Amino acid sequence: MSCLYRNFVLPCLTLTLCALAGHSLNAQSYVVETIKVPKHVRLEVGGMGFWDDGTLALCTRRGEIWKYKDGAFRIFAFGLHEPLGLLTGKQGEAWVIQRGELTHLLDTDGDGRADRFDTINQDWGYTGNYHQYAFGLERDKEGNFYGALGLGFYRGGDRFKGTWLGTQDDIKYRGWVIKITPKGKLIPFAPGLRAPNGITFNPDGDLFTTDNQGSYVACGWMMHVREGDFLGHPSGLIDDKRYKEPWNFSKDKLREMRKRPAVFLPHGAMGNSTSKPIWDTTEGRFGPFAGQAFVGDVQRGKLSRVVMEKVDGEYQGASIPFIFDRLGGGVNRLVFDKTGAMWVGFTGRGWAPGEGLKKITYVGKVPHEILDLKLTTTGFRLTFTKPVDKQAAAEVGNYSLRHFELPWHAGYGTGQTNAKPVIPKAAKVSADGRVVTLVLPELLPEKIYEFHLDALIAADGSALEHPMAYYTLNRLK
Repeated sequence: MSCLYRNFVLPCLTLTLCALAGHSLNAQSYVVETIKVPKHVRLEVGGMGFWDDGTLALCTRRGEIWKYKDGAFRIFAFGLHEPLGLLTGKQGEAWVIQRGELTHLLDTDGDGRADRFDTINQDWGYTGNYHQYAFGLERDKEGNFYGALGLGFYRGGDRFKGTWLGTQDDIKYRGWVIKITPKGKLIPFAPGLRAPNGITFNPDGDLFTTDNQGSYVACGWMMHVREGDFLGHPSGLIDDKRYKEPWNFSKDKLREMRKRPAVFLPHGAMGNSTSKPIWDTTEGRFGPFAGQAFVGDVQRGKLSRVVMEKVDGEYQGASIPFIFDRLGGGVNRLVFDKTGAMWVGFTGRGWAPGEGLKKITYVGKVPHEILDLKLTTTGFRLTFTKPVDKQAAAEVGNYSLRHFELPWHAGYGTGQTNAKPVIPKAAKVSADGRVVTLVLPELLPEKIYEFHLDALIAADGSALEHPMAYYTLNRLK
């Protein structure tokens, strides 16, 4: 195989697709380019990163790392074990998290292919169970690496009754965020995950992870992670040295220990299998959403936005559609290039069908969207990308709101419970038409507030591109 790949250069075509969303304005705002991948390349993307010369490195679930530049794919490495996270370093240097280890790769002779593979750490365990993924990869300013380990998927073998996923005594740290020092020491960082296909830092250096619906995970979510946090799934506590016999803890005790997600992405409406988020640090080159997070969905091919704020020192916020049902395949990994374009890596096999690579570019026309959604002491403050029609925005009947709960239990996922409509008392529109402050009869913590704003047209007559949002209200101001 090494001889076959020695000078493997694959030509590539670029196709431009303009229809992104349900309205034409969005198509005029963002262009999607589908990168034509040669038949010999199975691009089930598990991680992406750029080298300084503009080369895009992509690791795949097939165990390869491909380089893409100037319309061609070239092999960089092969023989890896389903890597689902990649970081680039200096030219010809990369780190990947495989199922069983964190690996450092180098091209030492400058021929464009990795020839040195060093194991940094392999102190966590795994079996042949398909669900024991290792997701990543991030690195902090001190050089520490971070990944997240999925639980196995099987009946039994788990001391917690009623769960489908679990751990084994000799397989450590399943369901954990792990930290690995520059010298290669593994530090168990935070337990309580199920299938955390996405770990990332925000621009302030705070660590976040996502998780996928299943036992103790009502739906996809994003969670701020501090060292020692219990993130919700009890199985990981088996390896937590702070607790003796945690399998005997009552549900009430576990609920008291559990940290609530910062943002829920309700199942179906906002996707089914949440993947790795990325923050927009392009300073406006990707449109009006600078500073916000984007997160993909592997099963429905959706791309959402997440806006957050801190309330009482903890993150909470809203999930809002960005591009839905037009990307195809499973949106698994995202990365921005130096120009501010977003590259989207897809995967299938076990999730939605469809793999490959696409590029999304902002072309300068601002769409009519919900820009931001924040909590106030009496309701919510909605900010829009364009001035809204003030008469329509001042009419409380144009706002369809409700709140509901998502139970936390051992069953696979959950439905919405205790749903109730909410009728605003008032809608106050700012002088510039960009902000609407909704006053509600009351605000209740530990609820998800659902918004539908179809009637809020812009002052120029354009429809709201995505008139839906979900705010996770954990704490009141």
